[in-house]
Amino acid sequence: MKRAAFFAALLSCALAAFAQNSAKEISQKALSYSSAGESVDYLKKQIPQAKNAADKRALLAFLASLQEQLGAYKDASASYAQAAGISAPNAEGMQKKTNPQLVLDAVRCSLSSGDCSTADSYLNSAVRNSQDETIQAYIKLYEVWSRLCQIESNSQLDESVALLKAYSDFPSMKAVQPSVLLTLWYVTGQESWGKKLRAAFPKSPEAAIVAGNVQMTPAPFWYFMPKKGSALEAAAENAAESQSVPMEKSDDSSGGADDSSQSEASEKIKKQQLGLFKSRDNAQGLCDRLKEKGFKPYITEETRPSGTTYFIVVVDENAKGNIGEQLRSAGFECYPIF
Repeated sequence: MKRAAFFAALLSCALAAFAQNSAKEISQKALSYSSAGESVDYLKKQIPQAKNAADKRALLAFLASLQEQLGAYKDASASYAQAAGISAPNAEGMQKKTNPQLVLDAVRCSLSSGDCSTADSYLNSAVRNSQDETIQAYIKLYEVWSRLCQIESNSQLDESVALLKAYSDFPSMKAVQPSVLLTLWYVTGQESWGKKLRAAFPKSPEAAIVAGNVQMTPAPFWYFMPKKGSALEAAAENAAESQSVPMEKSDDSSGGADDSSQSEASEKIKKQQLGLFKSRDNAQGLCDRLKEKGFKPYITEETRPSGTTYFIVVVDENAKGNIGEQLRSAGFECYPIF
């Protein structure tokens, strides 16, 4: 009887293992839900039951990509970092990424949430040991982005701008040169950088942004980036000072959903955020421009863990749920708050 019970237990374990779905099957099931929020909840329940380390790693990375699309950058950063901490091969049928790439994804999301200290800690981790030239190029770029996000005045821009200018000509930085040139165009306001970008990388998303053929997608990271000039406003035609750019969208579809897709993919939109400023005067200036167009903006305050207080310009959603469309039609960029 004991032997029979023993083999029955083995059979039960084998059947249970066989019944477990693969990462690919779980991710496909997650995408079948009507909202991204439901997909996230489903994945969180499935990840602890993943049948092996490779599947768990892949599902965490997939979860992170959804969280990033929803604007949950802090959660996305944590999920990417957790995935990067698992030593396992790529799961069959899932997106192939190395652990250093996942660390860089975590860095990007930390920057998007305004958490430069976490971004810097990831950049100073074992990822620096990578022999991949592209990984090293992104490390250098993200370090400059982090530094720029912590600058308090335009006078502090010079060192970072000088470094970016050097990077724009380094062969080893080829993988990120469109992003380098776009950053230079953004922070300096000099159209010459936009012209260089369009000439060297005419088919890139960054070139389309400079040319004004693609609207800026609001990712909070760019709200922390200082600017000297007005190239951004010229290209975006009266867009709000805090417009932003999805530098890595081609990799993982981060951010960038419009109002309709966001309302279908998550909770009900409560308001639209148009800008985040370190100066109340700048926030008030945006409010004044909005009021001239007939909107009813107001300013809220948020103090980050670093101790810095930001002034956020928002407009409440209307009964028809189309205030975002109205704002963009009037020339203001915005992103939804749920």
